[in-house]
Amino acid sequence: MMSDSLRTLSVMNLSAAPLQFKMIKDNEYINFYNTEDIQLADGTNITDIGLRLSKESGGAAPLLNFSPTGQCITLDTVKKHHPQLVLTDYPRGRSENEVTSYTAPKDMNGQKVSFSFTMKKPDCLDSVVISAD
Repeated sequence: MMSDSLRTLSVMNLSAAPLQFKMIKDNEYINFYNTEDIQLADGTNITDIGLRLSKESGGAAPLLNFSPTGQCITLDTVKKHHPQLVLTDYPRGRSENEVTSYTAPKDMNGQKVSFSFTMKKPDCLDSVVISAD
């Protein structure tokens, strides 16, 4: 599973990742990467795939984000796989792009998965973030 390998992913071993990432920008501390969209067998497309890796060992934890498209994934569907979701962010009324986010408890590797739904399309999953902090 991708999240399992996320914990150990680094700038030094990125070429061994299951996806081919391309660096798009960087700053003093972090390299930012993206990769091609993926189509799953059920027709869902995984788009806007981004990866952030610290330039230093022991720096910021790896972070992977993506957006599922092609079908509406509801909060109820997400809860079937992650029943212990906790509300971690909510819209403050400034933009229809603001999100309501729910985060699953850390797994045994210390990784968290957050699921976000935008105000403009609140019934369908907009983005997923996996962090290994």
